Amino acid sequence: MKKSQKISFIAVGFCILIGFAAVITNNYKTKTSFKYKNKITKEETIKVNKTQDAVVKAINKNTRDPKIMAIDRHVLEISKNDIVYGDPSAPVTMIEYSSLSCPHCAAFNNDAFDILNEEYIKTKKMKFIHRDFPLNNPALAASLFAICQAEDSAKDQKSEKYYNLIKALFKTQESWAFDPKYIEKLTSIARLDGMTPERFKECIDDKKIQQRVLTARMAAAKGLNIKSTPTFFINGEVMEGYADYLSIQTLIDAKLAQTQQTKH
Repeated sequence: MKKSQKISFIAVGFCILIGFAAVITNNYKTKTSFKYKNKITKEETIKVNKTQDAVVKAINKNTRDPKIMAIDRHVLEISKNDIVYGDPSAPVTMIEYSSLSCPHCAAFNNDAFDILNEEYIKTKKMKFIHRDFPLNNPALAASLFAICQAEDSAKDQKSEKYYNLIKALFKTQESWAFDPKYIEKLTSIARLDGMTPERFKECIDDKKIQQRVLTARMAAAKGLNIKSTPTFFINGEVMEGYADYLSIQTLIDAKLAQTQQTKH
């Protein structure tokens, strides 16, 4: 074999190895992976995808073309269903639309939320509102669980209970959100959080709460042009996708400065 041919074979082999490594990396990140292949049968995967498709179809039904829509600011108004974290009179309001099965949403909550809490929420500069934007059936079930747990709590503990559970669900996301047996996984988390399996089942089967969550999700998609999660609104200004702490901090500080200017 000529030297040039050997070099060509080596180059081709090297390219194949790089391509294979890229596929593995992508599959690992997207959870459609070799990592999960031995745990999920084909039938289970089809079953989960069908239930997810049903949810997505229901919440996107009759959605208008976002390109021709204006933002409906009324959707951003705080409602009786919102669970406000922090001082209700804080000058800055941060609303996060997220799906509890969304890895980027988990990254924000795991990486940035605690710092924002210390710097802005506890100091009464900002209040925070999590709004559910479920992208699939596991996210919807987790949302219903969190809402029920909050509503079952004493009034003065409702906010703390809700946001502690949201944080726990994001921390444990990989253990339940991508598993066909997510109901069993969430039932175990509920038990650890003090909710009986009977109450958990009653909660996720509650059509009234389901409709409330899905109606709010549709209103956000139509009225605010939300196309992905997480999406943040800080005093009405939108920030889409995963945002690092410094980017969020810059926008919050700008809004705080604006509120100070309007006072003088």
